[in-house]
Amino acid sequence: MSSASSPVKETLLAMIAREFKPYRFAQEMLARAANKTPRAAKNWLSGTNAPDAEALIELMASCDSIAAEVNALVQQRRKEREGEKCRGLNSGSAVSHGSEHTAGRLHPST
Repeated sequence: MSSASSPVKETLLAMIAREFKPYRFAQEMLARAANKTPRAAKNWLSGTNAPDAEALIELMASCDSIAAEVNALVQQRRKEREGEKCRGLNSGSAVSHGSEHTAGRLHPST
């Protein structure tokens, strides 16, 4: 995640704070859930930094409420972009890396 403030970053940090801040050992619990250090968790809880992709996936795997909220954000973005093709498909590259474009989304070939 970039250091620039964004609505998604702020939303993600608010989700994390809402889920973990009420607990006495929030830092340690969050670090354990994300497979990261307590210092990283402290930075997320203070809003200094946001989790990287790996930590976010670990959090989503560990915490159903965070997973549900992140998935809701994804669904919202999909709805906003309904009918648009995948932006990566407009790059001009004719290379197919074993995937097919179906209904606006990429799906692995089988």
